[in-house]
Amino acid sequence: MKKFSVLLVAAAAIMFFSMQEASATSAMGNLLIQLETSVKYSAQSSNWRSRRSGWIRRVRSCSNVSCMKALIREFETNIKYSAQSSSWRSRRSSWLRTVNQARTQGQLARTLLAVESSIKYSAQSSSWRSRRSSWRASVSRLR
Repeated sequence: MKKFSVLLVAAAAIMFFSMQEASATSAMGNLLIQLETSVKYSAQSSNWRSRRSGWIRRVRSCSNVSCMKALIREFETNIKYSAQSSSWRSRRSSWLRTVNQARTQGQLARTLLAVESSIKYSAQSSSWRSRRSSWRASVSRLR
């Protein structure tokens, strides 16, 4: 009976932490979609429109850090260099390493903030400026 109780407590703890990660990943996914929505089509690769709906479906169904890393990389890859700050080209390889090494929501959130700051205002919708600080605060709260 004691072994069963220990196993039951362990299973409950695993489920609790899995649900917490899925909830945090869902929050990050919503924030990633908000960022993507702020970027004008003219600032994205020519094939992004045809891929976008599938990408959004994958973001909404993503439930862990590994999945989210791939989706953030895909989003960034489809932003034109001309829509990003001139320093981004030299920072991008370091950013990609950081994305690939991220193990937590908090680590991945910092990479999302970095890619957002690389995007020129002229490449984003005019409404983004008024939403930006609130969005950045929400991303910063992810752990």
